[in-house]
Amino acid sequence: MRFLSRRELNAASVTLLMLFLLPDTSAKHRPDHPYRYSNSDISLSLAAGTVRTPEFPLAVTQWYWIMVQVERPFPSLQMRCMMGATLGPLDVQDCNKARIEPLLQADWKVWDGEKIVAQGSIPNNCACAFTDKYIFRFLGDFPGQSGKKYVVEVKFTKDGTPLNVANPHLIVTRIGYE
Repeated sequence: MRFLSRRELNAASVTLLMLFLLPDTSAKHRPDHPYRYSNSDISLSLAAGTVRTPEFPLAVTQWYWIMVQVERPFPSLQMRCMMGATLGPLDVQDCNKARIEPLLQADWKVWDGEKIVAQGSIPNNCACAFTDKYIFRFLGDFPGQSGKKYVVEVKFTKDGTPLNVANPHLIVTRIGYE
């Protein structure tokens, strides 16, 4: 039995991510701008602290992603390490060797008025997607109901300000439009 090399494993991982997560690889129609139909897209600082989106209504009952999008101003490994967007144990080892810790750590809540309808923490696994221009880190998802208004609250638990040069955005969008 032959094991895949690190290069082959990374190529396979990227290929799978592209097939399932990126808009241009699906036969489904997608908007020209990835988040033209997002429910919320705000520029933010990744400093430790709490950020809340403005209240936004949902027109469709469906599951929704909560994610952070950043540009790529640093080398790929550095960005993946800082975002916690590592593709497996070999990437984690490379981050450790380079002494680059993940800076994006967060807990989140989704509010419907005064009621919390979903909450969680950023997953330990990759939960990420990559394009040539952006890295997307999925914080979580929630079931949204048509006609309701929601607010997403994200508490960044570690100082991620070195990532602010990457023009971070907090985005809420329907699953299938990421």
